[in-house]
Amino acid sequence: MTVTVRRATTEDLDAITPLFDAYRRFYAQPGDLQRARDFLHERLQRGESAILLAELDGRLAGFTQLYPMFSSVRTARTWVLNDLYVDEAARRHGVAMQLLDAAAQFAKEQGAAGLMLETTRDNDAARALYRAAGWNEDATQWYSLSFAPAATEPLFSYGTLQDGAVQRSLFGRHLDGTPDALTGFRMEWLEERDPEAVATSSIVRHPVVHETGDAADRVPGTLYQLTTAELARADAYEDGDYRRVRVTLGSGCGAWLYVGRSTP
Repeated sequence: MTVTVRRATTEDLDAITPLFDAYRRFYAQPGDLQRARDFLHERLQRGESAILLAELDGRLAGFTQLYPMFSSVRTARTWVLNDLYVDEAARRHGVAMQLLDAAAQFAKEQGAAGLMLETTRDNDAARALYRAAGWNEDATQWYSLSFAPAATEPLFSYGTLQDGAVQRSLFGRHLDGTPDALTGFRMEWLEERDPEAVATSSIVRHPVVHETGDAADRVPGTLYQLTTAELARADAYEDGDYRRVRVTLGSGCGAWLYVGRSTP
């Protein structure tokens, strides 16, 4: 039997709702399909959680839901693996382990410092599963999985990549950035933008910068740190109208920048 895992979208709501309702009933909550659907819809629509779905031979078999958090001590993003459930008919086929592995991979790609989860001390089966997946059990009922710092690339945006909706669509998260500026460049507007990019951003008018060499010219924007996977998604989004070049910002930081294809 083959297990595959993918990230859920709002189009999966009808399929995942019965599983989520069964998960809540497992924890002694009354069954309520509409309440379950409404809750999941709100989380996905607002980008407040990431839900990974496992399919066993093409049939939905389980899910895990992760919530974003931050660690002040580590000054980094972390994720809480809050929910994990496998349909009774799909158990003992490695579905739970595949979901745990996929959750770890997802968190790494998001540049997180680690994952956390909590389970009761008497849940022996779950505790054994987490230990087998490489999680560390502490003196309480919390488990944690730490990662090496993810490699990131600096990217300066002066346009639609600063939009929260575009960020959630491309990267599945809101990017934390710092204000910066591009000196010696002037901002203009593309006469026509790639239709796929317009569909993704819902923004018709897209800016583009051109180098002038005049220190008086200044383009404000935001400096972000993207994982290599996220930078590749940004490249795909900007492809066709822009190309990526290396520049030095007003702060002195080096960063990637998207300029027009016709820019020398």
